[in-house]
Amino acid sequence: MIPSFLKPFGSKNSDLIRIGSKHDGGYVINKKVLKKTQILISYGISDNFDFEKHFQKLSNCYVDSYDYSIGKQFWFKRFRLDFIKLLCLKIFKPSQFINIFKFLEFYLFYNKKKNNFYLKKISNKKKCLPFRNTIKTNKFKKIFLKIDIEGSEYEFISELKNYSKFLTGFVIEFHSVHKNLNKIKKFIYDLKNFKLIHVHGNTYSKINKNFIPDVLELTFSNKNLFSQSEKKNKKKYPLPGLDSANHKRHSQFDLKFRD
Repeated sequence: MIPSFLKPFGSKNSDLIRIGSKHDGGYVINKKVLKKTQILISYGISDNFDFEKHFQKLSNCYVDSYDYSIGKQFWFKRFRLDFIKLLCLKIFKPSQFINIFKFLEFYLFYNKKKNNFYLKKISNKKKCLPFRNTIKTNKFKKIFLKIDIEGSEYEFISELKNYSKFLTGFVIEFHSVHKNLNKIKKFIYDLKNFKLIHVHGNTYSKINKNFIPDVLELTFSNKNLFSQSEKKNKKKYPLPGLDSANHKRHSQFDLKFRD
């Protein structure tokens, strides 16, 4: 069973909203965050930036995104593979055809005046951009973070508490959860100004013998935006109408928490 420290605080489902795609790349957040956030900073987007587009549409915030893996070569390879599929008649739906030109959507979105994309890796290692630099150099004081960087999150999560007064909240994907439970536990206990309000098991990952998914998606909200409606959270996860499998052919993980 999943440790109790990963059980979200009780909040009304009506206070929550799913942002981004129906499947992978979509996250459940507190609706109040949308009105309070001045800028969304996202670490790791690949070719799915639906979360960023949807968040901006509802909040009218600025967007800064960082991903070292999606340069011109990435988009060229993606277009070439999709074009070959088209010639082989493996692409026949209108949505699939439109998706061939995803790179155009990417460049149009990140060429908007309010948006920026940086071909940088967020890490405390040499030749990488440290997490703290993306916060310290930012002119905005109300920031929401999206963190999906395939394991590199463990390099800087301990720093998040230092910038709590700037953060309205954040979503973070923790990878290799079974190996890092102690790190995650310490991270959550150190977050004095935030509450864990949602958890979801990423269905691209496996689930271990203790029924803990190897990748967990966690949402945190600043205490100032969070109103607890239940003394004890009795909800079952995943949440109907909000949560969805990361792939349409996957089944969601039923999360069972220790008391």
